[in-house]
Amino acid sequence: MCPITAQVGVDLEPGDSVLVRCPQFAGNESRICIDLQTPAAPQEVNALAVLFTQSPSDHLGAWQRHAGSYPARSHIVSVDADARSSSEITDEAAEENRTVTRVNSPGNLTRLGIRITDCLEEWGESSDDQQIVGCFHSISTLLQYVDLDQAFRFLRVVTDRFEDVDAISHYHLNPQTHDEQTVATLTELFDTVLEYDGDDWGAHYSN
Repeated sequence: MCPITAQVGVDLEPGDSVLVRCPQFAGNESRICIDLQTPAAPQEVNALAVLFTQSPSDHLGAWQRHAGSYPARSHIVSVDADARSSSEITDEAAEENRTVTRVNSPGNLTRLGIRITDCLEEWGESSDDQQIVGCFHSISTLLQYVDLDQAFRFLRVVTDRFEDVDAISHYHLNPQTHDEQTVATLTELFDTVLEYDGDDWGAHYSN
């Protein structure tokens, strides 16, 4: 099946950041999430996911459904007051190269930033040639715990961290839960925007 990114003519380069504007559970959101994390074959990528509401097992399940296999290395930062545990990961996926860390306070941006930075620094300094990819799911949930200014400053740092290691990163946003000014402000942070209009995907460049 042709990737959605190819269908809309998006050609991403290492260091690019993408905003995925899509209502939750609409428009094959999980498929485009994996499309964006597989610019190469799964065994050629290291994938970092920051998950606020999706469980680690559900996220890895999407890899199996849409990519057919897991990435070479996977690190999931589970950010949820419900404290989902790594025990949710299937036995098949629970290997050394698929790890989960937890941030139990969704508003603790310092701790979250450290988790992200530590992983990226480790992978950036490794000797392998894997493409680093990132998924942030989602900005909309983050905004339930911090205000827009805090989120904007935090995401600017995070996108810079990914760019520093030539990662391709994407960030989910449900535009239906925010006013137009909030969406416009956040859009400024990203190189490319992929948007689902209720029928199909489209793309434009924000910078």
